[in-house]
Amino acid sequence: MNDSKMPEKECDPDDPMELHAHAVPGDAGLMLDQLIEEFARMGWDAGRIEYLFQDPFYQAMHDLKLKFGLDAIRARITAVLSRHGVLRVSGE
Repeated sequence: MNDSKMPEKECDPDDPMELHAHAVPGDAGLMLDQLIEEFARMGWDAGRIEYLFQDPFYQAMHDLKLKFGLDAIRARITAVLSRHGVLRVSGE
């Protein structure tokens, strides 16, 4: 039996329902490495990962590209992938 309840308040159509990113203090280099590793573990190669840094839709990654520069991003992608590789799964 599930005793949890949905909130009783109805959704207000004026409430924003989309997420908004905000900068927070922290180690931008560590964040950069972790984002690269995350996509590598999903099987993305260097080219696909690099593309994310160039797309403003991926705000955090795009902001990291503006902070570090594209050459540094490429070097970090190469370094992270050389340490961790790219996960590949085969159905065979």
